Amino acid sequence: MEQLVLEPRLSAVSTARRWVTQIVARCCANSRVHVDEDVAELLTSEVVANAVRHGRGPVTVDVACDGAHLRVAVTDAGPDAPVLRHVGPEATGGRGMALIDHLATRWGSRAARPPATGKTVWFELTGS
Repeated sequence: MEQLVLEPRLSAVSTARRWVTQIVARCCANSRVHVDEDVAELLTSEVVANAVRHGRGPVTVDVACDGAHLRVAVTDAGPDAPVLRHVGPEATGGRGMALIDHLATRWGSRAARPPATGKTVWFELTGS
């Protein structure tokens, strides 16, 4: 597993996206099973953006890739669980978790164990 710790700034989104893309490329180069880099990049952007906007810092990104599966877990210190919304076409936001729900093989969230605060939101992609 690899880990990246980021300050809760919007620039963290692009940093995390590039970092995860590099891991996916390296993981796929070392295996016969490939995970869609574009989907991994998009979903990483959504989860990290949510952590920056709605959580509290720092933001930690953990990535595990075994060739058949990619798991990205994003942790922040904010107590609020993610909300899956279904918004109309006129909405300018609120689609992040719906994208994750639609494109990830699996996803979920878990609260930190007390006395810690915060949560981890994770998603998995299965290779082809």
